[in-house]
Amino acid sequence: MADEKPTSWWATLPGLLTAAAAVITAVTGLLLGLGQLGVFDGGGRPAATPGGAPAAGTSQPAEPARPGGTATGAAESAGWTVDLPAGRTYRAADLEYEILDARVRPDVAGKVALTISVRCTNHGRYDVNFWDSTFRLNAGGVNHSPDSGLNELVAGDSSKAGDVRFTVPADTRGALLRIKFTEGESTAQFSISPP
Repeated sequence: MADEKPTSWWATLPGLLTAAAAVITAVTGLLLGLGQLGVFDGGGRPAATPGGAPAAGTSQPAEPARPGGTATGAAESAGWTVDLPAGRTYRAADLEYEILDARVRPDVAGKVALTISVRCTNHGRYDVNFWDSTFRLNAGGVNHSPDSGLNELVAGDSSKAGDVRFTVPADTRGALLRIKFTEGESTAQFSISPP
């Protein structure tokens, strides 16, 4: 009987598939790592900034409202202002939302970004979602969903603050924030003043 040479694992179908999967996994990991380092952003935004300051595009701490209920934000130099509603706390059952601040800034052509800082307080025992899905903004008879990506859990008997951002037409002067609860919804009226 002639001696048979053992076949290399590279010459078998399972061996080729394993090698291909390893190469794909390595390339994917490399691309993800480079993407997190900002290599593909063209140097536009660093992943983190020294001193613990948030990177560009992340939430900034809310600025306090000016006396008289008017709030301004990062676009104060542009002159945009937002008048906050008189009542700023809305509660149903164990869930409470408090409007802390609002600011507006020019966005893409013909649009402005309205950012509303909200504190969610969970008076219940179990975790609740604090996310964009709770909020809608009616501007000019059209309901807008937020584009802020807010998606947090608030533990029982605790609070957490976050920003809800809406992109609306630049000619918007009045907007109605709708806060949806399981039992119904509450509304808060905002007035926007251009420069």
